[in-house]
Amino acid sequence: EFQASSPDEVALVKFVDSIGLELVDRDENRICLKNANGDAEEYRVLANFPFSSESKRMGIIVRHEQSGKYIFYMKGAEVVVLDKTRSNQRSVVQEACENLGMEGLRTLVI
Repeated sequence: EFQASSPDEVALVKFVDSIGLELVDRDENRICLKNANGDAEEYRVLANFPFSSESKRMGIIVRHEQSGKYIFYMKGAEVVVLDKTRSNQRSVVQEACENLGMEGLRTLVI
């Protein structure tokens, strides 16, 4: 069974497991994963943005060491994250959130 600091994070960990990603090692500066092909992927943590009730979101900026690409991951309430979504994808995300909400489910946008 997985453990995390919130039900949302348990759901994220279960999803990641279902697609074959595995956390190998983590400290405050580095994240090492094993992908679905069994290859190691290393990320350098460049900045953390902890959750706050004011911003209703959290995020992390990492650099993928193998490719050198910078990636910003953000999660939060759809009303906040929807604004950060590409304009051509907003209606799809909003519709999905509304449909899930009508089923009584909580939504989290990544």
